[in-house]
Amino acid sequence: MLRDARDNTVTNATPAALEAYERALRAFQTYRGDPLAPLDEAIALAPGFAGAHAAKALLMATVFERRFMHAASAALEAGRDAFAYATPREQGLVAAARQLIAGDWHGGTRTLDEVLVEHPREILALQVAHVMDFFRGDALNLRNRVSRVLPAWGPAVPGFAYVLGMHAFGYEECNQYLEAEHAGRRSVELSGDDSWAVHAVGHVLEMQGRISEGLQWYSATRQVWDGKDNGFAYHNAWHVALYHLDRGETAPALAIYDARFAAGTETALARVDATALLWRLKLEGVDVAARFAAVADAWEQTLGEEGGFYAFNDFHAALAFAAAGRRDAVLRLREAMGRAAALPGANAEMIRLVGREACEAALDYCEGRYLEAAGRLAAVRDGANRFGGSHAQRDLLTLTLVDAAARAGQPQRARHYLAERLVHKPAGAWGRRIAARIGEPALRRAA
Repeated sequence: MLRDARDNTVTNATPAALEAYERALRAFQTYRGDPLAPLDEAIALAPGFAGAHAAKALLMATVFERRFMHAASAALEAGRDAFAYATPREQGLVAAARQLIAGDWHGGTRTLDEVLVEHPREILALQVAHVMDFFRGDALNLRNRVSRVLPAWGPAVPGFAYVLGMHAFGYEECNQYLEAEHAGRRSVELSGDDSWAVHAVGHVLEMQGRISEGLQWYSATRQVWDGKDNGFAYHNAWHVALYHLDRGETAPALAIYDARFAAGTETALARVDATALLWRLKLEGVDVAARFAAVADAWEQTLGEEGGFYAFNDFHAALAFAAAGRRDAVLRLREAMGRAAALPGANAEMIRLVGREACEAALDYCEGRYLEAAGRLAAVRDGANRFGGSHAQRDLLTLTLVDAAARAGQPQRARHYLAERLVHKPAGAWGRRIAARIGEPALRRAA
């Protein structure tokens, strides 16, 4: 049997098919190009290559939309004959893919970790689990899952830099900013193309309010994270827009929106970023009504299939619908989430714990029920990691809560949550600007 670049045995591959498989993994690691094309090439060259079939299903599952779960299921069906000869490692990948497709996101991620117990250099299992930790809001395992396998890696092992990039993001989500920045910068230095590691350092600089450094970092690493073939470029550009918003520079933020999102939001991941950026601009008093209408159209076109699939996506759809005055779409979304909440699986828990109230808060806010919106957000904000996303993404809940409280005539509640931001990001201007807007001189001085 052949072995991959990390010394894992592979079933029924040929050298040419294995080379195509490694190209697919590199595309996944760098977010450059289409990783599915080389996997299809590998399968065409070696139809019995079980690992390639499993990888195709897992990669489609990480796009995290219902339509891609259907495609992932088809990929497993296509590999059924090959799986009869698969190694235990490959069988573990197949089992995990089946669980993820079925909505057992926690179980599927645990199965991937079981693969890593015996094969700590199984980088596909590691990266898919890392992505799932993000979607599931499992900050501890964003860090610890990588920590558990890290001793098996080193600079001589292909892919080591990308493991460091994953570790960097895990450190950041666990608020270990010094370690995160070190690992992320080292990853970029070693790889030269790890846009996930660029993103991890970008998070650190944002969470610490080091806005000028953040803009400099993204400028200096542009060739790493940008480009038409980079599937993660839009999200890194979104972070650049947040830096500008922190400084009150709404024109550059709008320019980034128009360049990166106005032309298309075909995936839910892109629609989430587009919505989140427009909502922040709305909170800053910028007229984005026309842009919101276009994003709401995009969410509404997929509502029939995607509504109720993932609470974090549903929340952003609710924001867009509410901002665009699409009350009927909000009600349809509410019904879809209600049906999903009654089903087994991780998403039902996300809806019940966070998603339902967060979506209702969006509608309350846009219809002028600021007191109700503030109350709902205060109830779920501290546990909002349970429906996924990052600290930076979930900051939208806090910004909305503060604004709603101020509009509802609850200055003490607004002050309470704004103080947290000013303490954690003393160098950022956003919190001080909000304090000035809501008339809190004491907070401005404390900042």
